[in-house]
Amino acid sequence: MSEFAEYAPDAEREDRFAVRRKLIIRPAQESDLPAVAAIAAAREGEPVAGWIDKMKQVGAEGRAGRAILYAASLDGRVIGYARAGYFAAPAGSPANVVPEGWYLTGVVVEPSMRRRGVGSELTRARLDWVAERSDCAYYVANERNLVSIDLHAGLGFVELTRDFHHPGVEFAGGRGILFVCDLRAVRR
Repeated sequence: MSEFAEYAPDAEREDRFAVRRKLIIRPAQESDLPAVAAIAAAREGEPVAGWIDKMKQVGAEGRAGRAILYAASLDGRVIGYARAGYFAAPAGSPANVVPEGWYLTGVVVEPSMRRRGVGSELTRARLDWVAERSDCAYYVANERNLVSIDLHAGLGFVELTRDFHHPGVEFAGGRGILFVCDLRAVRR
């Protein structure tokens, strides 16, 4: 699976409405983790086992109230996932460290199910969840990930800066962009 979805803004959105009628977006359950991990591992070209551990960590953060993992299910099969979590800068961070707050930290949809609104629905669910906790949400993207940038712009995100540091985040082959969404101004 490629690093980013192919950017094709004018592509026909095959079966978009049929999928949305049957799509279920819900907090991921323990039983979803193998499917979620398989989607993540395929995207990253890494072993599934490591991703199961990472998703279990997100689950633990969720139980502590600091993260959420959503699963997108169609006809009983997990076809995508998305995460959100709270970030607080570690001590000694540089002056341009990203702001403390709630971040959307990944939306991944199986390649065969893209361009059907799954990513948008996963992002709306996360924004609704964050809106219960904060007036704004953040997200970072590689400047080359035009699909993600367009998706988030359509949901109210605007560029905040390209001069920032986010501990543990690298932008291979491009620069990062930090975006913010004023959840008070955006109606769902």
